[in-house]
Amino acid sequence: MTAITRKRGDTYPLEFTIKGDGVPLNITSCTFKLTVDSRKDPTDETTKLFTWIGSIVSAPAGTVQFLPILADVDHVGKFYFDLQMIDSAGFIITVEKDKWTFEQDITKAII
Repeated sequence: MTAITRKRGDTYPLEFTIKGDGVPLNITSCTFKLTVDSRKDPTDETTKLFTWIGSIVSAPAGTVQFLPILADVDHVGKFYFDLQMIDSAGFIITVEKDKWTFEQDITKAII
């Protein structure tokens, strides 16, 4: 598990390496989504903050990237996330689930 801490308003890419038994998986033909929610185990989507769709950076190396948008990162507080992979056969695998924190920053105006 990998807890994530980011500053409010930061939009730099977030990258994960998908591994199986500690070794990067070839993620060719897989798709990914990352969802952040205010509840650890929500029963529906009413407390969801956002969902991002991943882009594969290197399939053989198992690297996937998420590009945040400003509207999604304008939060402060403690939340939760999960990262799901949908493999080429259509199976859904939750590969990460942990805490997500947005910390307050100083600069408020985004240029």
